[in-house]
Amino acid sequence: MKATSIPSWIHRLHPLVKLAWLLWATVAVFAFDSPVLPVAVVGSALVLFRLAGFALWRVPGMRLCLTVGAMLLLAQVAVVRQGEPVLGPVTDAGLIAGVRAAGRLLAVILLSTLFVTTTEPFNLAYAMMKAGLPYRWGFALVTAMRLAPIFRLEAHHVYRAQLVRGVAYDARIPRRLWLVLRHLYFPLVVSALRTAHSLSLSMEGRGFGLQPKRTCMHEVRTGSADRFAAVLLVLSLATAVSLWLSD
Repeated sequence: MKATSIPSWIHRLHPLVKLAWLLWATVAVFAFDSPVLPVAVVGSALVLFRLAGFALWRVPGMRLCLTVGAMLLLAQVAVVRQGEPVLGPVTDAGLIAGVRAAGRLLAVILLSTLFVTTTEPFNLAYAMMKAGLPYRWGFALVTAMRLAPIFRLEAHHVYRAQLVRGVAYDARIPRRLWLVLRHLYFPLVVSALRTAHSLSLSMEGRGFGLQPKRTCMHEVRTGSADRFAAVLLVLSLATAVSLWLSD
């Protein structure tokens, strides 16, 4: 999956603003029963993908998600029999239920994928620490994001090495599970414990946690686009609350 060489305005938005929009949109599509809102959110996500410079079909796992959404739509249409007939056994209530269920699923997946693909994980961690997250927790988050690719690479190397040594990973279950636990997971756990021990000794030697506050070399700043997006978020929340109270 390739993006444009120049980061779009979606990339440059403050991570916490994008996170707030993600949480609010996820809650909204499940809080309201109307199928219009999930469809509108899915359409907006598709437009944002285009503006961010991403080809939707190149997003990993997106074809599977769209297939699952279509299957969920067909399942709801086939199961729900209430309402007026539209075409044969298909009813309007079944179509509404199918569009609502598939729209909710796709809305959550598309928005989450958009957030992940346009947000630098370290910027998110630094922004959360700036907002009040204890820097010890922030350091744990940053460390986990840094070590995850390393452990994934080590798992690949261990897997290939065990295949060369004759480990039959293609055996049947439950023997295959035992082989994976013994020959793959055990070396990874040992490596993770060794890395954590070395990291703890290194941070202790540098006096980590001695001061109540810490400085960051990288600062995540807010701009006019962040303030505009925050205002839109507040307005949408106020509109939703007013509609909920009117009902």
